[in-house]
Amino acid sequence: MKKILQVTFILLFPLFAYSQSFIVSGTVKNQQNEAVPFAAVSVNKSLDSSLVKADVADDGGTFKVAGIAAGKYFLRISAVGNKPFQSPEFDVTDADVNFPVFKLLPETQQLNEVKVTAAKPLIEVKSDRLVFNIEGSINATGSNALELLQKSPGVQVDKDENILVKGKTGVRIYIDGRPSPMSGKDLASTLKSMNSADIEAIEIITNPSAKYDAAGDLGIINIRLKKNVKLGTNGNLSLGAMFGITPKYNASLNLNHRDKKFNIFGSYGFNQGAWRNTTYDDQILNNVAYNKLWKGIWRDTTHSAKIGADYFINSKNTLGFSVDGRISNHNGGGQSETFISKRNDLQTDSLTLFSQTSNPEKNKNLNINLNYHYADTTGHELNVDADFGRFVSRGISYQPNKYFFSLDNKEPLERNYVSKTPVDITIRSFKADYEQRVQKGKLGYGLKLSDVKSDNTFDFYNVISNVEVIDTNRSNRFKYTERVYAAYVNYNVPLGKKWDLQAGVRAEHTKSLGDLTSFKHNDLDKVDTTYLNFFPSGALSFKASKNHNWNLNYSRRINRPSYQNLNPFEYRVDELVYSKGNPFLKPEYANSFKLTHVYKAKLTTSLGYRRTRFPVVGLRIPYDSSRTYFITQNLDHSQGFNLDVSITTAITKWWDVYFNISGYHNIWKAALDNGLIINNSTTAFNMNGQSTFKLKNDWTLELTGWYNSPYRRIDYNWAMGMMDAGVQKKFWKSNATLKLSFSDIFHTARGGYESEYAGIKTNLRFRFEGQMVKVNFNYRFGSKEINAARSRRAGSEDELNRIKGG
Repeated sequence: MKKILQVTFILLFPLFAYSQSFIVSGTVKNQQNEAVPFAAVSVNKSLDSSLVKADVADDGGTFKVAGIAAGKYFLRISAVGNKPFQSPEFDVTDADVNFPVFKLLPETQQLNEVKVTAAKPLIEVKSDRLVFNIEGSINATGSNALELLQKSPGVQVDKDENILVKGKTGVRIYIDGRPSPMSGKDLASTLKSMNSADIEAIEIITNPSAKYDAAGDLGIINIRLKKNVKLGTNGNLSLGAMFGITPKYNASLNLNHRDKKFNIFGSYGFNQGAWRNTTYDDQILNNVAYNKLWKGIWRDTTHSAKIGADYFINSKNTLGFSVDGRISNHNGGGQSETFISKRNDLQTDSLTLFSQTSNPEKNKNLNINLNYHYADTTGHELNVDADFGRFVSRGISYQPNKYFFSLDNKEPLERNYVSKTPVDITIRSFKADYEQRVQKGKLGYGLKLSDVKSDNTFDFYNVISNVEVIDTNRSNRFKYTERVYAAYVNYNVPLGKKWDLQAGVRAEHTKSLGDLTSFKHNDLDKVDTTYLNFFPSGALSFKASKNHNWNLNYSRRINRPSYQNLNPFEYRVDELVYSKGNPFLKPEYANSFKLTHVYKAKLTTSLGYRRTRFPVVGLRIPYDSSRTYFITQNLDHSQGFNLDVSITTAITKWWDVYFNISGYHNIWKAALDNGLIINNSTTAFNMNGQSTFKLKNDWTLELTGWYNSPYRRIDYNWAMGMMDAGVQKKFWKSNATLKLSFSDIFHTARGGYESEYAGIKTNLRFRFEGQMVKVNFNYRFGSKEINAARSRRAGSEDELNRIKGG
């Protein structure tokens, strides 16, 4: 307990000890008095020339370097095509320092190397998003993307690997500006196959503007992959291993060549390993107890690759393309033992069900993007994207079941099943975004067209004498087509020196058709839906002083059902559990407000409110006297309040800390057709923190932790938390990094839930493989000359995220 209190003190200390710091700002121009965009700026100590903090100027040449303590410093400024500049010494005393214009001289000879070392903070709080920089965390080493989301501020991953924000589902997951073509278990498996070595940052955008797709009632989480933005030829090699119950391995290689006319890039990643988990599932239905022990294992081998190029036609026009793909072989399964008996009677009429399931699955994902970018010096900017995406999944589920009777010397009873679930999804999209200066502000408008075709087949077989016999009553094919036509307008304008206003509206017209083909007659063979929605958004920012910034924003958003959840047919998950879709699912509509205060770019406090109409939840309902089934339904409405506080600061020159705590109160209400009345509320919180200790000789020590309090949706979910420790050493002129970490120090990677409704009482506990030793080696090679990055969001955004495997 003493150790836990010490660790907790280290993580919580920044709330009680807040060191004072200041901002150093200025503008960089060339000899022609033109702004120099993306110049690298570093603040260095006068005493020993050591780097204190570095940053990059914006596209107007303006820089602001925050977090500078009192002392004597000088600036170093470098930009491609210009001579490096060093400022005279200056003092930081009791106020921010704002310099006049710095003018750089043109470069007259070739430089061998310009090296700028800039360590990004773990967390960056920006006007429209919160950025979790993975490279800023030692203990992120070896983690997969799903584990990293669990560690992100305000984000949770529940027992079914659904991603929650503020205790609610509905957030959209994007990978490098484009959503993964999956949801549900397929999205989780894709995230688990992505290693931290390939991830640069996780962006949490809670209230996106009208420029973004309206899908995702809780906003967007974008997993931003690493990009190489340096001139010349360079790359990055990463090798990693994790040692828990079983060993796991990962490797990645990124290569990039960039000159004045071309930028050519490519990458390859590999992940392989097996993860184990244990689940205890106790259920009472019709006075019969079902006590299940499940020992599961998840095996994964994934190969991913990406190639692309940008052609800089001239200073205004750029053409580009990229092709990325992923091939994954998954096999989830395990052994289960279910003891079935009358409640409180472990002998009479009792029997035991043994099952050993295997679910091999092969996924192939290919995305192609063609893009064009135009920008001039007068503020006109055009982005055009055409996308094609293809997702193919071939899954098989083997479900052997054997019943053993405790009385009457009955022979064991076998029931064996096989299901085959091929999925084919094709996504095409086109979008164009244009911006120009109007009066003192910037006007943006654009359009998007998308077409999605989803083909899901479920073939169910009874295995009789080792022969697979198709069960026509439980087999079907569901084709789903959806077209969305969208347009938006958005305006951002300053209102004086301290106020900024952003307002916009997006219109989306949706037409969808679901077509079910089955041997068994179904009254819902075709479901045809058309609807038009408008989604306003706005933000008002106020710069009260150098140290205080306020922001109030609002957005209305939609969360459309996943394609598979619309399939009205029922299918077997295992011997005792079924699942079926709901073609009458309505989209969720959410209105959200958020007020944020930022103090000295270090302490951020926000207060939010959200009301959702037709929120979607998964329910477990009796199928018959001994079996249950899962179905997704709309509730009437939900609403929630949340309060977030985060702080990033330097306690001393060798101790940096970050801490975030997010509290929320959610209310759920509904009167469902089956007579179930839902009137639930919950008050809960989650927090995470990191302490980084900078030691001598390029050694760094790090301690991180996260905790989710108990919370309620339809089920009551138990508390979860973990704590990790790690050490890092840089060498070879800081080009190589070796990281070693130990996760789940106190062996607390466990959770569970309990519920009682619709005649079913459930108590489930689970433990996953969290305690591991992780080692990672990273080596950067090639040119260090920094150039401005060209980042984009492709067109296939909403559609790709709603695919759900069977």
